[in-house]
Amino acid sequence: MMANLFIIGAAKAGTTALHQYLGQHPAILMSPVKEPNYFAFPQGLPAFAGPEPSGGSTFIRDRLRRETYGLSVLDRTSYERLFIQSGDRPLRGESSAAYLYFPGCAERIRAAVPDARIIAILREPVDRAFSKYRQMRRDRVEPLTSFAAAIAAEPERQRAGWAPTWLYLDRGRYHRQLRPYFAQFDRRQIHVLLHDDLRADPRAALRNIFTFLGVDPDVPVDTDEAHNRSDVVETPRFGLLYDLTIRPYLMSPRLQSLVPRGLAATIRPWARRLMLRQAGNAPEVLPPDLAAELRADMHDELERLQDLIGRDLSHWLAPLPGRHEPARVLTAAG
Repeated sequence: MMANLFIIGAAKAGTTALHQYLGQHPAILMSPVKEPNYFAFPQGLPAFAGPEPSGGSTFIRDRLRRETYGLSVLDRTSYERLFIQSGDRPLRGESSAAYLYFPGCAERIRAAVPDARIIAILREPVDRAFSKYRQMRRDRVEPLTSFAAAIAAEPERQRAGWAPTWLYLDRGRYHRQLRPYFAQFDRRQIHVLLHDDLRADPRAALRNIFTFLGVDPDVPVDTDEAHNRSDVVETPRFGLLYDLTIRPYLMSPRLQSLVPRGLAATIRPWARRLMLRQAGNAPEVLPPDLAAELRADMHDELERLQDLIGRDLSHWLAPLPGRHEPARVLTAAG
C-alpha cells in the first residue's frame, strides 16, 4: 500500500514537527520512518561524496549515513510495509525532503499516486541554510568552523558530488524545486505552508492543512513539544539508549512498522528530555553582513517563487538594518 500524502520538504523548515503533528490525526497514518526517500532514487542510491568521518564515533558514522541517504527505504515491499498499520485511515503519509530537491520526484509520485496530496513547508532560505549548518556542526559532520566558509565551499562541494545536505544555500532555491510539482499536479493537490506560519500559530496552520486534506479540521493536536531544533546545543547522555528511543531511523523499516504509533509518540518526547543535556558552548550567530549578502543573492529566486505559489514573501525580501540599497518589496500575484 503506497502513501498518498507527501511532505516534500524543505529540510530544516519544520518537516519533523509537521510529520509528528499530522500523525496525531485519527484519519492520518504517518510513516514510522521519516525520510524513506522511496521516490528519490529509482536507480538505487548514488555514491554521494562528503566529509571523511573523524574518529570512530558510531553517532557520527550514523549521521553521515543519514545525510548521504544511506538509510533510505528503496524497495517497494519494505516501503509498503511502512503503512501496514493504516487500517481504515484514508490518508497514509510520509515525509522526505529529498523529494523537493532531486529531479524527477514529482513525475514519479504523479505516475504512482496521481491523486496524491502534496505539502511543502518553506523557510526563509538564508535562515534555513544557517539552521542546517548549525545542526551539522552540532552533530560534528560539518568540518568547516564558520558558516561563511561553508557557503564559500559550496560550489566546489557541488562539483565534487557531495550530498545536497552540505549545499546549504542551494537547498533553498525553492522556485526551481517546486515548479515540477505545479507542472505535474493540479494546484488543488498542493498546499504550501511557510515555516513562519507554523511557528506563529501552529493550530491555525494545522487547521488549514486538515481542511486541505478533507479531514476533520478541529481534531486537537499537541503542538507543545519542540522537534529537531538546532538553536539549542544538546548532546546525548546515554548513546545506545538514545539511539534506540530517539533515533528510530536506525531500526529496520519492518521493526519500525510494528511499533505502536501511540507508544512511540509517548516515549520519545519523555526520553529526549531525560537523555539529552545542554552543552556548554553557545551556538554560532549569523553575521548580519553575510546574511544581507546571501539574501540579495536569493532575491530573484524569491520573486519567482512568490509568483508561483501566490503568496506575498515581502517579509523575506525586506532589507536588513545597515543595507544601503533596500530590496524591492513585492506583492504576490493573485
